[in-house]
Amino acid sequence: MSPLTARQQWSAGALALLFHAVFFLALVFSVSWRQLPEQPVLAELWSSLPMPPPAPVETKPEPPPPAPAEVKPEPSPADIALKAREEARRREAERQRLEQEKERLRLEQEKKREAERRQKEEAARKQALEARKRALEKALAEQLDSELAQEDARLNQLRQQQQAAAARDKQIAEYQERIRQKIRGYIRLPANLTGNPEAVFRVDLLPNGELKGAPVLVRKSGNALYDQAVERAIIAASPLPMPPDPAAAASFRSGLTLKFRPQEG
Repeated sequence: MSPLTARQQWSAGALALLFHAVFFLALVFSVSWRQLPEQPVLAELWSSLPMPPPAPVETKPEPPPPAPAEVKPEPSPADIALKAREEARRREAERQRLEQEKERLRLEQEKKREAERRQKEEAARKQALEARKRALEKALAEQLDSELAQEDARLNQLRQQQQAAAARDKQIAEYQERIRQKIRGYIRLPANLTGNPEAVFRVDLLPNGELKGAPVLVRKSGNALYDQAVERAIIAASPLPMPPDPAAAASFRSGLTLKFRPQEG
């Protein structure tokens, strides 16, 4: 029950005071206040004392009548309207409280779902980064392996080229010496040759080793007879021996330089 308003409390107090005043007046007027006239006094003589009267029976006093029940005043239309407005406000406040609680729970659920969504997105992003990292590492490893393989192949090719070049240079040197030895077998040294002069010739050869044109004297020895003897020997030794390696033979066909001394050390 809702507590009594101030107006209702004042109305109940006034009604109680009015009831007590009426009750007091009823008590006052129910008592007779008249004075009786004086009566003559009569005395009786007894020869003997009369028997004492029986002891009065003790009677219990009757309880006072119960106080009349407090009559509650009927609420006025204004009180009823006020109470209805208060009840409406209470219900509205309760409804708003429930709405706010419902909204709070909804926001919490949304925050929770948003946090879970962000967590899933972060996990997916990390997985994607890990996948990209693994793919990049794999690609780099494959590229490194490919580059290493290419480098190994290049080094092997370079080694092979170096070995081939060394073999070719060795073959060139060998056949140059063979050519010089063959030409030297045709040299007829002039008489009265003194010292050890050096004559340098350049010759061009055909693929079969034959001379392509006359030998060219690049540097004279200082002895014309010795230079002529070497030139005649070169022409007589044709065709000259050629190496089987085409690359080595190619170096012989264009500008083969030959040096000769009467006394080879």
